[in-house]
This record gives sequence, C-alpha cells and structure tokens, in this order.
Amino acid sequence: MNYRYPCTGLIPIRGFGAFLEEQIGSPRQNIRLFADELRRKYGFPYMTLVNSGSSANLVAAMAMAEKLRNAGKPLTAAISALTFPTTVSAMILAGFEVRIIDTEPGGFTMSPDLLEQEIAGISLIVPTHLLGFPADMARIGDIARGHGCLVLQDACEAMELLDPRQRPYYDYGDMTTLSFYHPHHLSSYGGGAVVTLNSEDAMLADSICHWGRACKCHIDPALCTVPHGPAHQFTYERTGLNAEISELNACFGRWRLRTFDEQERHRKENYDILFRRLSGVPALKAYPHPEIGGSLFVFPLTLLNGMTVRDAYERLLPVGVEIRTLMGGVCNEQAAFAGLDRRRFRNAHDMAEHSFFVGIHQTIPHDDARAMAELLADTLR
Repeated sequence: MNYRYPCTGLIPIRGFGAFLEEQIGSPRQNIRLFADELRRKYGFPYMTLVNSGSSANLVAAMAMAEKLRNAGKPLTAAISALTFPTTVSAMILAGFEVRIIDTEPGGFTMSPDLLEQEIAGISLIVPTHLLGFPADMARIGDIARGHGCLVLQDACEAMELLDPRQRPYYDYGDMTTLSFYHPHHLSSYGGGAVVTLNSEDAMLADSICHWGRACKCHIDPALCTVPHGPAHQFTYERTGLNAEISELNACFGRWRLRTFDEQERHRKENYDILFRRLSGVPALKAYPHPEIGGSLFVFPLTLLNGMTVRDAYERLLPVGVEIRTLMGGVCNEQAAFAGLDRRRFRNAHDMAEHSFFVGIHQTIPHDDARAMAELLADTLR
C-alpha cells in the first residue's frame, strides 16, 4: 500500500554532502562535536552518544544494574504497561526482574498512584514519556527518593521536556535516554544518547558503550589510570557493548541540528492543524498539547464510538492514511514477553485497543496535514 499520508516523509539531504566533506576529519571528531552541541543547546550535564535509542536503553539498564549490584540492592525494575519493546528487552537483558505498572486512566504514561501501591521491593523505576507525553516526574521522583529507587527515564520519543518551573526533566532521574531515529524529533539517521547527571555515571555509561574498556583517554587522558603499554586500549573492567554512534550519523545529526528550531515549529504547527480539526469530532478524542515544555512525537487519537484500532485501520487503508498502534500495545500481551506478569492492565489495554496515532513529522507539508485531518474526520465519524 502506497500511503498518500504516511507517518513521515523523506528527510531532506540536499546540502549534507558539502557539510560532510567539510566536517569529516579526525576519528570521533563529529561524535565529540555533536555531543558538545547538544549539551550547549539543552543543558545536558553529561552525554554518551550511542547508535540508537534502543542501545541507549540497554547501556543505561546495564549501568543501573551495576550501580544497584554495587549497592547490594535487588535488580527489580518497574516499567510502564505502555512502552517500547526494547525498553522491556533492555531490562531483561541487563538482568532485571520486570514489574509492570499500569498507566493513568485515559493516559499514556505510568500511574504514580499505582506505582506507589506496588513500590515494595522495586529498586529501579523506568517511566516512559510515550509519544512525547510527559510522565508525572514530580510525583515519580518523590516516590523514588522516598524508597531509595534509581530512576531511568525513557525519553526516546520526547525532547526539551521542562516542568512548569522550567526545570529540565532529565534532572528528575539518574539517567535519561534519547533517540535520534529518523522519524523522531531530531534525526541523525540512526543514533541515541544516554544523559547522566554526574561524571561517575557518565564514565560508567561510556565504558559499557565501548566494550567495557577501562581506558578514558578519548574523554580526558588525565582521567585514565590504565598502565601504559601495548594492552592499554585492550583492558576491560566490565561487561560491555559496541554501541557508539558512527561518525557519519553524528555528522548528519549536527547538520540537522542547525535547523532544528525550524523543524520543531513545523511539527508543532502540524499538531495544531490536526487538533483544531479533530477535537470537535464526537467519535474521536484528540489530546491538547501538554502545557509542559517539549513537543509531541506524533498525533494520537482515541476512538469513542466503540470502534477498535483494527476497525479504524480497515477504514483508513483504502483512503491512504497510515496509522500506527501505541508501540505494540500493552507489553505483556506480546508473545516476546509472555513470561512477564500476566495480569490484565485495564487502563493501558483500553488505551491500546482504541487509540492510534498519525504522523506530524516536519517532512509532512501543512496542506497534507489538513487533508489528512479531513479524511480522518470524514472516515471515522
């Protein structure tokens, strides 16, 4: 099916060739510069660039596991019932027992009330800012502090989250993950990041990302304690991965970052176009843009007339509108995670059964967003 209105269009690349030729230089030059530019723009204290948001989750999960083992605490992670599958996989691969927390009624993110009811024995809380909707980090942060839990925020579908006092969301957790996958806010055509608040956690994430090696010369030679010799770069202090972002991807991310504010304006305008047209349609629930800072990844809709996502898909397929489910729905309803808690998480299940999203990507022209809104209104009412 060639969708007339896909979730994303083609990312422009005109001009990148010249930028690449000018900027490609010594090894890791663009990786270092991309991290520096992101830190300056968003105030991130420390950042480890990786090759995807999924890798960011795995690196962060392994780092959290090491910290908890060192503290003599159990590896028990609380995740949201609605999250991306590799967020769940990262916890399992890092050795965590996974416990699922239902979402808020009629919402996309972890319920703090239900988290508080099930907090006993949990050592790591993993809220997901699904579709860019911010979880209630003020309350989740309070719960974490009150029970001595670490916090790993999955912000792969979010950018620039600020609370009402302009406090950045990454400040509410120990680690935060980002994704630069091409349909997301900022594209490096494949990439991600682990944001940390202190140098110790940054060194830990960096070591895991680079095979578990002990050498720190690529960060600061003054920090490196590995003895000089032929095995200097082949000394390993922990289990690790090879998850660093490539120079080419980092260079593309730098190039896209130059026009990011313009891209974000276009994305938010597409959201507003859809919201203005669809918020008054009786059969649909459209969600206003959160008052909190940041921008949403996509435009979600919930069906109010008894239709399921499958019904909407069958109706919209012939008119060429591409829709997607909420990241596969409730995580324990997927065969991959059949070994997890088998309870039925009603809030998340109801949202997944009757909610879907369409694209608002910056590559979608405003006229196409308007036409898509009309098709959604006419087809689903």
